[in-house]
Amino acid sequence: MTIIDSSVLDSVPPGRLLGIDFGEKRIGLAISDPSQTIASSLKTLVYPSNQLPYSEITRIVQEQNVAAVIVGLPLHMNGQYGAKATQAMTFADTLRNGLSVPVYSQDERWTTQSAHKSLQERGKAPSKHRDRVDQIAAAFLLQSFIDRLQYYRKHAHSS
Repeated sequence: MTIIDSSVLDSVPPGRLLGIDFGEKRIGLAISDPSQTIASSLKTLVYPSNQLPYSEITRIVQEQNVAAVIVGLPLHMNGQYGAKATQAMTFADTLRNGLSVPVYSQDERWTTQSAHKSLQERGKAPSKHRDRVDQIAAAFLLQSFIDRLQYYRKHAHSS
């Protein structure tokens, strides 16, 4: 699912959210505060392409007391699914089947470019800080989800 509608936003439980920027070799992670106000970079998982780190993510969900997981979908600029988005959806589906918390999907177009720009503005070369790029991209996608969630909660019942 990519379109986050009111029924999805109504189902997001309170507590920490884990944002995941899925990649073929690295997975960037970000976490929210318990009030679901701000996202922060957490870490980058590096793994062989044939061994996705499901157990590591499960451990993080438990240790961080995560209430829900948000997996980024790298859609094409026209909103269409490509091979990478399909891989991310398969990854999200596997998490849905293995975790005891809900797993949502979020459009992540521009997050990697925003992460590159953020590093460049701090005088750091993205090519030398690839692990940070993935974490920052995860934080951008999670913050986008949080902002939409906060807006919905504030305005959904006021009309």
